[in-house]
Amino acid sequence: MKKSLTPPDRARPLRRGALLGGGLLLAGAAHAGMVTDAHGNVGYDSAAECDAAVQAGSARFYQPVTTRPPARQKGEAAVRTIALRELASATAQAAGLRYSAADYARGACDLGIRHVKGRPDITPELVGKWVPFSPDMRLNLYSDAAGQPLRVTMAQCDNGFSGHLPRPVPPAPSVAVQVVAPQPSPNQCFANILHPARFETRSEQVLIAPATRREEVVPATWRAVTEQVLVQPETRRQVAVPAELGSVTENVVLRPAGTRDEPVAPTFRTTTEQLQTKAPSTRVEVLPPVYRTEMRRVVDVPEHTVQRVVPAVYKEVEETVQVSPATTRTEAVPTRYRTEVERVLVRPEVVQYVPVRLPTRPVAEQRLRADATTRVEPVAPVMQTVVEPVEVRPATVRKVEVPAAYEIVTEQVKISEPYREWRRGRAWVGQAIEVVPLRGFIVDPAGQFKGYNVAGRTLVPAASGGASRGIVDIGATPADNSQFEDDVWCLVEVPAQYQTVQRKVLKAPATTSDVAVPAEYRNVTRQVVLREATQRVVPVPAVYHSVYRQEVDFERARALGYQFDASGELVATPSGQRLVRAAAVASQPGVQIDRALGPDSWVREVRIPAEYRNVTRYVPEQPAGVRVVDVPAAVRTIKRRVEVQPARTETVLVPATYKTVPTQVLVRAETTRAVPEPGEYQAVTRYELDQPASLRQVAVPALVQPMQRPVVTRAAGVRDEVVPAVYRTETRQVIDQPASTRWVDVPAQYETLTWQVKVAEAREERREVMCETNTHPDKIRDVQRALQAAGFGPAAADGVLAAPTLDAVARYQQARGLPVHGYLDVDTVRALGVAPN
Repeated sequence: MKKSLTPPDRARPLRRGALLGGGLLLAGAAHAGMVTDAHGNVGYDSAAECDAAVQAGSARFYQPVTTRPPARQKGEAAVRTIALRELASATAQAAGLRYSAADYARGACDLGIRHVKGRPDITPELVGKWVPFSPDMRLNLYSDAAGQPLRVTMAQCDNGFSGHLPRPVPPAPSVAVQVVAPQPSPNQCFANILHPARFETRSEQVLIAPATRREEVVPATWRAVTEQVLVQPETRRQVAVPAELGSVTENVVLRPAGTRDEPVAPTFRTTTEQLQTKAPSTRVEVLPPVYRTEMRRVVDVPEHTVQRVVPAVYKEVEETVQVSPATTRTEAVPTRYRTEVERVLVRPEVVQYVPVRLPTRPVAEQRLRADATTRVEPVAPVMQTVVEPVEVRPATVRKVEVPAAYEIVTEQVKISEPYREWRRGRAWVGQAIEVVPLRGFIVDPAGQFKGYNVAGRTLVPAASGGASRGIVDIGATPADNSQFEDDVWCLVEVPAQYQTVQRKVLKAPATTSDVAVPAEYRNVTRQVVLREATQRVVPVPAVYHSVYRQEVDFERARALGYQFDASGELVATPSGQRLVRAAAVASQPGVQIDRALGPDSWVREVRIPAEYRNVTRYVPEQPAGVRVVDVPAAVRTIKRRVEVQPARTETVLVPATYKTVPTQVLVRAETTRAVPEPGEYQAVTRYELDQPASLRQVAVPALVQPMQRPVVTRAAGVRDEVVPAVYRTETRQVIDQPASTRWVDVPAQYETLTWQVKVAEAREERREVMCETNTHPDKIRDVQRALQAAGFGPAAADGVLAAPTLDAVARYQQARGLPVHGYLDVDTVRALGVAPN
């Protein structure tokens, strides 16, 4: 037998929410009149539309567009950052605003207000609209000293809401489960589920500025031309080629004193001229006053008396005081040594040969130092610096672009026509044309009542030539309105909707004008030859010098007593010391001789006797020991002072003292006088040749040194050398292509208008759901275990179809793309792999 569910014995629907009477309450999401600002944030015309969008999961939550730090107001002690869902703990504050704090877990829909204390709290497009806020949005919670919440603002921008707390999103309207009656099948439950209307975003391009043409200047192109500018022309000069000399080295002795030619520099005499730089004049001079210093004697310190202290008189008395008594001490007796002297050979006898200075005589000879020749001296050319202007860039004409002038024109574009519709709530009574109580308000199948549309049931007519704005269902069409005694429906006139559009209108087209560009010049400095380079030949006489070499004067040596053998060879000094040539003994071993001596030098033989040194040694004579010594008593003479006459005071007369003070006495008062100022002159010195350059004879002292005699291998001469011209690279700009103009198409400018269009109407669908009639706790446990295996919970498989299980079902439906309606329907059970029955 089929079961009929009637109150109070009918099966309880397995859905979150409450059962509203026996009628079917249909609630849908509302997107009517949704406005989007420039940042993508949206606002709705009513709170119900905003709530429906949040409940359906299609709301676009508000994102702040500015940044501002939190600012506390009077009475606020602290501020901290929380999520919007955490406002569920502020039950007392929410109750004061007639809100349910638990509803903040879904989010908030708050009215956008224009200013709070002079600061904008939302974008201008959303003022007066209901704006959705995410439950995860960060907020600034301001509290008093006791920690009680006072108000909240948006954390990023510190913007406020319409009240101290935003308006929370209430729970979605419940849909009652109605078991299909006639002839229901056993163990079956059905529910009519409302699917909200679907919308899509459409846009339209609105012309702001029409397409035009503007004249654009094509600037002239330039190319760089590099030219060589002559700075100094090519010249020729004579370059002296010096003679090539070879050298012959000769070992000569000292040369006698001679003379050498030394150039004497030319002398100049100076002529000084006085050039007047300042004309003579007179100036007024102030003569300071004259004072005479007179010395005056004045009293420095007057005559007075002073008390003088006469110190006491002491005498010294000597006394002898014993410092330490007589005693004995032990002394160490050191070892006693005797001295022995020993003679030690330090250096043996050696033979040394010492150079001997024999009497010599100079032998003079003339040697050619430099042959007679000539030299060529170049005479440099005389140049003059000339500055000439050179054209770097010629004069041209360039085009200057005069941009087009536009004018901003503001127009109102109609986006929807005026219409009338029924709206629910006493908030519309002040604007209502007609008010009808909710009792008995029945909407016909066409979605109208008394020939007018019902808000949320039909499309709003669009502007001429446009598309519909797409209004979605936000109200309810009850079958039994006995529960709503105070609610009313109001017929409201909805005015036409306009949008302000700005576009640019061409006021004056773009043109060009010609501007003269003058030529550019650059000064070029170059050298001009006034007199060509020449040469002159100067004779150079031969140079001789006297070379003196020293040789031994044997005759004088014989006269001095030097000894010779029978062959005439020198053998000994007058004192009998042996003489030998250095070459004869240089190679003998053990001979000390100066190796720098020449082979013909004479040396004398010197015997250096052996050297001995006396070495002193200490030999112990008596070993170390100990002895006892008597120490006599020690006394000390001390002196002490004994007072002979005590100290006293006496009065002494101090005579007055005087000092000499210089005093200034005016002799002559300050006067003025005219002082002639002589003219200023500047000495200009000119130099004139007084005596030309010449040669003078300078005495050269005799020198003894090795001489190198130069030998001319090639005579000196001259060669012609070409001095190349000097050029400087100059770069100048030359017009490659002159300036011109061209016409450029300026495309039209459009602005995109965006609105929401309904593409599918709201519809109801009859689905089979799980209820107490067709569900056993074991079946619920199977569903709960399947949800746990899929990773969606609930925490415990207790066989009770309560809110945690239904939340897990909703998450599973959303993840798998199934309709999310808050029920455990048969399709969801099958998707979990559980048999419904």
